[in-house]
Amino acid sequence: MKDSGDGKGTALFVAGGALGVGLAALLKAQPAGAAPDTEKLDYIASLLLQMGITQEAILTAIKNINIPGGGIIAFPDSFLTPWKGDKDPVQIYQQAIRSVGLFPTDIMVDMRNVKRLVIRAESSLNQAVALQVVGNFADSFNLAINVGPPAACPINGQVGFGLAWGDWQPYIGVLITAAIAPIQGLLTIWAVVQE
Repeated sequence: MKDSGDGKGTALFVAGGALGVGLAALLKAQPAGAAPDTEKLDYIASLLLQMGITQEAILTAIKNINIPGGGIIAFPDSFLTPWKGDKDPVQIYQQAIRSVGLFPTDIMVDMRNVKRLVIRAESSLNQAVALQVVGNFADSFNLAINVGPPAACPINGQVGFGLAWGDWQPYIGVLITAAIAPIQGLLTIWAVVQE
């Protein structure tokens, strides 16, 4: 193993060698095939205990590797990846629909650096409309695929969507279907992301 000059490669090589020697010694001392089951279980328990002790020793050795300048590499016990929900909702559609048809939202939400998305539709239309979340690899409704089942936004009502983990797509939009032409009201759709 090539050492980069900070001693880390050598320490890892030594720690790996110690683990290998310890496991080899335990495996060499394994009970015979005809030994009683309790003896075999005791052997397995001692093997697991030794592996735990060795793992702790390796982690301690890695944490205490000296780097040039007298510093020590510090490894945190856990990593925190906070989810930021501080984005303001973005209006992705607002229209007074007055005809039958299929209407895409004005924009697709860029999900490339986003973990979660919530979409909410608010309607004062006098007819229900169907909403279908769609996703695409490009910022385009052309060749977009359905994401989850459609939902109905009732007359003077509201509906919301939260995408499942498997529903992530680089770009998300909504297609609105009006089967009966509304004669009054407005449909507004909002999206908010969590990074």
